[in-house]
Amino acid sequence: MAEQMTVHQALSKVMAEVQAVRKDSKNQAQRFNFRGIDAVMNAVGPALRKHGVVILPEEVDVHRTNGTTANGKQTAEVVIKVTYRVYGPNGDSIHGKVAAEAMDFGDKAIAKAMSVAYRTFLLQALTIPTDEPDPDSESYERGVPSGTGGSQENSGRAVRHDP
Repeated sequence: MAEQMTVHQALSKVMAEVQAVRKDSKNQAQRFNFRGIDAVMNAVGPALRKHGVVILPEEVDVHRTNGTTANGKQTAEVVIKVTYRVYGPNGDSIHGKVAAEAMDFGDKAIAKAMSVAYRTFLLQALTIPTDEPDPDSESYERGVPSGTGGSQENSGRAVRHDP
């Protein structure tokens, strides 16, 4: 009988299969792209099942408050801390913790925060990139501070650093 992989070995296999999840969803209200929970689970789920990895929320700490929007609408605001237990095919496990927050106008704030927490945990635990240009590929060089007599020629100029 072949020896089964440890949880670390199985996670490494999952990481090898899940190479990237692009930010294909768009938040229309705040105008930003993001990786939704469904896109992340669609990318990760098959690899987790293939390698016998199971992830379960083990402990959830919920802090709920009520708020009001600028328009006077009541909101439920939730901050959670979740500990996830990751089991390998051999039955051994490791855990990881993540925090998340969400707001809702009805009864979905906790469910939204749990989705954010799980997506964040998967992205971080499996080191899943976006496969998009690195936002740090450009940096800025500072000029000489004013009043020191130096040239301000390079002040605030973007410099591209291509690998």
